[in-house]
Formats: sequence, C-alpha cells, structure tokens
Amino acid sequence: MTTTFGVEAIRHFANARASGPDSKAADLTYTFNRSNGFDRGLRNAHHARAFYWTERDVFENDLHDSSLGGDDANWVDNVDLFWIETHGNNVNGVPIMLYDNPVDDWLTWGNTWELGEAWNAEWMMAYSCHTVDRNNVTALWPIFKGLHLYCGAWENMYDGITTDECGEDVADNLTDGDTVASAWIDGVSDWSVDNHPIVVGPATAAAWNGGNIRWNLAPHNTDHIWGEGSTAPDLAPAQQGCLLWRWAEG
Repeated sequence: MTTTFGVEAIRHFANARASGPDSKAADLTYTFNRSNGFDRGLRNAHHARAFYWTERDVFENDLHDSSLGGDDANWVDNVDLFWIETHGNNVNGVPIMLYDNPVDDWLTWGNTWELGEAWNAEWMMAYSCHTVDRNNVTALWPIFKGLHLYCGAWENMYDGITTDECGEDVADNLTDGDTVASAWIDGVSDWSVDNHPIVVGPATAAAWNGGNIRWNLAPHNTDHIWGEGSTAPDLAPAQQGCLLWRWAEG
C-alpha cells in the first residue's frame, strides 16, 4: 500500500509581522531543508505526495474543518499523513499556528480541526513550538475524529543547522519500518539542541485497562504508515476510551 501525504511549509513572515497578529515573528532559516527532506524521503520510498504548499500559498483553511467553514476535506483531511512547519503555540492547550497569508485567518486554531471523521487523515506532524500543553493534553481530544496520532511539541522545536535534517530523518524512520510515534520522536531529536517532541492519540478502553495502560494496544506502539507495517483501525469518537501521549527531550 501507498501512503498519501501533504506538506505545508512557511519560512518568511513579513506580512504577518506587518499586518498580522505577531509583530515579532522571526523568519526561519531551515524550513525547506526539513520539509524538502521529508518530502523527498517519502517520495523516494514510492509514497505519493498529494500537495506541497509553501510561504503565502499555505492557508489556515486547509486545516479548518469543512463543517465549520474551512476546506480540510480537500487538503489536510484528504491525505493519510500531513507535515506542517511554521511558528506555533497554544492557548489553554489548544494549538495555534501562524500563517503569512490570512486565508481565512492569520492563525489556525486547533478547536477548528476535526480530522479523520469522514475523510482520510491518519497522522499529523507539526514542526512548530509549543503546540501541545503537557499539563492540558486533553484539550486536543476534539481533533480526533478518526485521526490516529498528532505529533507536535510540548516546548521548543529549534530552527538551526543541526536540525536541518530532521524532516529527512523522520521520513527515513517511517520508511524503515519504525512506528509513526518513534519515527517522529527519534527523527526530530538532535545532538546539539533540545527539541521537545510529543505524540498524542486516542486508544480504546481495553488499552486504558483501568489505568494500567496496555501500550501494545495503543496506536503509539502499533501504527506504521501504510505500506511500512501494521496500522490500527480508525477509532471513531464513540470508540475512544482514553487519550495517551508519549514525549521526549533530545
């Protein structure tokens, strides 16, 4: 089987600084080293890129649920795996990310995301700072309408010369048979700076097991991208008995 994927990457934020919500949003340096490496690694393993949008062609409504006025049915929720790189943060545990073109907004808010409910999305990866509040992870629960795993950061993710290969490393891990969770945590870890990856996803009541978590039943331990190993079935909201997360520093 082949995994379909989409990439969105923003390096420059001049318009967001001038007219948007963040007058101090710095330009990034290695956005396209990481995003191109991720894209190239998956395509070289014969997975199928559906879209790759950059800079001012990256729109907030690509993540915004179609039932709430967005267009995710044609973009993020129409691929198996989505990678995005931009500035990030959270408000009360709800992730936000910055765009340089307000279509329809300068920011995406996680409370407008509903991924996997009737479309395709299994996995989302956000190389952005602070997109998960580790003290309020359950604020993410509403995004999981069939989505298996959300891979983000519980603190800083660094833009530097030693992190320029993180996207390639994640892709190599995914196509070498690593689980999605391990591919993310290992791939974005770095010898020089302290990145803070976290992987969040729902599991069944059987996996929760009264608080004695059976990790062998959790998507963190079972999910591989299509064609590279086993993949758990989608869990509709009614089937989700718990929300689990795994994180690291390094």
